[in-house]
Amino acid sequence: MGRLRKSEGEAESAPPGRALSAAFRMLSRRALSEGEIRFRLAAKGFTEAQAADVLIRLRELGLVDDQALCADLARTYRDIRRQGPRRIAGALCLRRFPRDLVDQSVRAVFRPGEELAAAASALGKKFRDGIPEGRAGAAKAFRFLSGRGFSPQICRQAIRVLPGDIEEGER
Repeated sequence: MGRLRKSEGEAESAPPGRALSAAFRMLSRRALSEGEIRFRLAAKGFTEAQAADVLIRLRELGLVDDQALCADLARTYRDIRRQGPRRIAGALCLRRFPRDLVDQSVRAVFRPGEELAAAASALGKKFRDGIPEGRAGAAKAFRFLSGRGFSPQICRQAIRVLPGDIEEGER
């Protein structure tokens, strides 16, 4: 059973606590960025001014911290999902984080040299027995890594590095 949507005029005349209650319900499910909260409140018919007031109160309560959430998500996407910087940046932008914060978080997660190590790790997990032989195997590995958000240069380097790592480790 779905809830009935309130008309826009009804939300504007709603008491200030109603928008805050809606935000609390949103945050009870999972951590959200300020942009996501603002977007969801607008979708529920609350005004931009009401959303701004709610965000101020949530910041005061310590329930919204875009910088910490963005950094945590970037680390999670890198370590658990084994995604590259481009894919991570796209996912964070979809979560409505400010672009400068996304760039800062991605740079913090991928310091020089770490992107290659992350790509090699993702390849090692995907191709446990090694990359399939020949051009078709290299193409398959390249598609996998580029789909994960790694740059073409890093994809090529990781494909060259991985067979040596596997041979040295197994023999």
